[in-house]
Amino acid sequence: MKEIYSQSGTAKRLQLLRKAKGFTQKQMSELMEISCSLYVKLENTNSGLRIKHLAKICSLFNTTSDLILFGNTGDENINFAEYIKCVEMLSANGLESMEESIRLMKKMKSTYSPKLVKE
Repeated sequence: MKEIYSQSGTAKRLQLLRKAKGFTQKQMSELMEISCSLYVKLENTNSGLRIKHLAKICSLFNTTSDLILFGNTGDENINFAEYIKCVEMLSANGLESMEESIRLMKKMKSTYSPKLVKE
């Protein structure tokens, strides 16, 4: 079942993505060209996310609004927590795109998932 929009869920995903990329709140505010106090409010659900801020976040993280707002990765086999782990690994290695994250996650799942054995 798809998640219904939640401001607190969006704020938490924003915080997790920022941390996965290794950015501070101050760095994010500078990249988004907003005050640090406004950015902190976005992560603490004290301020709603405006469309222009959402567009900037999607651009900075090279991702979709569906991921930011609802946690949908675009692949039903990969949940948001797995996506975040992948973003952390990719960021550490200089890779950044959502498509690359999904591709790598699929490869990891197929490589490391236990194979079903018929008896």
